[in-house]
Amino acid sequence: MSGIETKQSLADLLEALDRVESVTPLEQSAPLGNAVFVGSGDSLASGLVAHNFGHRSMSSGDITWTDQLPARADTIVGISHSGTSGATVKALRKARDQGLNTIAITSNPDSPIAAAAEAVQIVPTLPVSEAVPSAGHIMLALGVAAVCGADVSNGPGEVAKVLRELESAIPAVTARFGDTAPAGISVLTLPDLRSAGDFWTLKLIEAAGVVARVVPLEESGHVDYFIGPQEQLTIQLLGGVGKARHERLEVALAANGQNVVLIDFSSLAPSSGAVSSISRDIAAASFGAFVAYHAALAWGRPPFRGGAVNMDASHIKLSE
Repeated sequence: MSGIETKQSLADLLEALDRVESVTPLEQSAPLGNAVFVGSGDSLASGLVAHNFGHRSMSSGDITWTDQLPARADTIVGISHSGTSGATVKALRKARDQGLNTIAITSNPDSPIAAAAEAVQIVPTLPVSEAVPSAGHIMLALGVAAVCGADVSNGPGEVAKVLRELESAIPAVTARFGDTAPAGISVLTLPDLRSAGDFWTLKLIEAAGVVARVVPLEESGHVDYFIGPQEQLTIQLLGGVGKARHERLEVALAANGQNVVLIDFSSLAPSSGAVSSISRDIAAASFGAFVAYHAALAWGRPPFRGGAVNMDASHIKLSE
């Protein structure tokens, strides 16, 4: 997919967001209580949205492969767009067997994950073709917010509004990353964009095959600072808070030899301050998928290694 085709892909995504039905919140038969949202990959990034509401998230494999449920959990919420992620289905089954409240968030009501849960939060599917996908995350993250009790009726429209403003910034942001792939990438965030930051790292890995990690902003000054002068790309995602600290650490890390790129969403997308914090986080995440793809093109690194990666994903699907 070329840069021109990517522009069409984003246009298709925006059109789909304009047309999609809003997430209809499920009627929960039991209080959510202390909930733990579980998933893997993109779904786990979606689950991080729950932290904004005082809940927890964790990899579904941390339950499935340890055979242990998280302490003081009343509800386990499993997240899977396809509904077939093996570890997530098994985590829900275990939670239900142990008497915990269980909820599935999925686009597939006839999937194994839907069958494993007592209640199902269905999210609509965005019918788009993407080189580096973000459509599923958009709807799953809105589903997470809905389960947490947020009003997401305007969510798709708000996400589209911010993305339209961000579209023109994709080439300029990518150009600041440099002409060659770095040795490693750190994505720095505060909690308001933590889900977006995690999603950025996933997309950078998928698109460019470069090791990436999400880092709480303050920890970059205590840990990443010591990476020192080498080919390290540090991306700062600045939302609605913490600008002064972001800028001070930007100076410190750059002086120590890193390529630091501060992305100020309030500046690039003025409407991001007028939408809900959840919509801003989701739009920032989707923007990262398009930036990651453009970076991969600039670095000469085809997404998913140009076919070198086996994409059948059988190792993560439900086997029993």
